Amino acid sequence: MRVMAQMSMVMNLDKCIGCHTCSVTCKQAWTNRSGTEYIWFNNVETRPGQGYPRGYEDQEKWKGGWELGRNGRLKLKAGGRITKLMQLFSNPKLPGIEDYYEPWTYEYDNLLNAPANSKNIPTAPPKSLITGERLDIQWSGNWDDDLGGTYLHKDKDPMLKGIEDKVQFEFDQTFMFYLPRICEHCLNPTCVADRT
Repeated sequence: MRVMAQMSMVMNLDKCIGCHTCSVTCKQAWTNRSGTEYIWFNNVETRPGQGYPRGYEDQEKWKGGWELGRNGRLKLKAGGRITKLMQLFSNPKLPGIEDYYEPWTYEYDNLLNAPANSKNIPTAPPKSLITGERLDIQWSGNWDDDLGGTYLHKDKDPMLKGIEDKVQFEFDQTFMFYLPRICEHCLNPTCVADRT
C-alpha cells in the first residue's frame, strides 16, 4: 500500500467533553487479542490526576527526560546508547500490570441463571480475566475521571509535585480538564472514522 499522506490530530481541549469515543474505537480495533485486555493505546484523562498507566508522567520513576551532566551538556536520564542497547530486550523501566490494572469481567451467569422466585437479588461480582478468581476492584483505567481536580488526588499527580500548596483545591475553586492522549500511529485511524 502506498501511503499518500500522514495524519495527525489536533484537539481543542476547551471542547473535549471526555466522551472516550476515540479511546473506545482504538480499544476495539487494537486490543482484541489475548493479553491486551488492559491496554489502551489512546486514552482521555481527567487532569489534574494520576494518569494512566498510574504515574506515567513521573520522570524520576521512569527515568524520562533530560538532565545536566557533569560536563554541562544535556544527557538522557535513562542512559546513553550503550545503556539503551543493553536494555533492548529487557527494559527494567516498563510499567507492569499493577501500573495499569488487572483486567476483569463479571459473572453474568449469576444473573442469567438465577431462579425467578429467589429471595435474594442476584449479583454479578467481578472476576479476573487472568486468574479467573473473584476480585476486589480497587481502581482501573480512568478510575478517577471527573475527580482529578479534587483534593483526594493532589498528592498523586506528578505534575503538581512541589506546587501543591499553590493550587487551590477547595470545592468552589476546583478545576479540571480532559486531556486526550492520541497515539497517532495508525494509517487508517478508527478514532477518526467514528468522529463527525
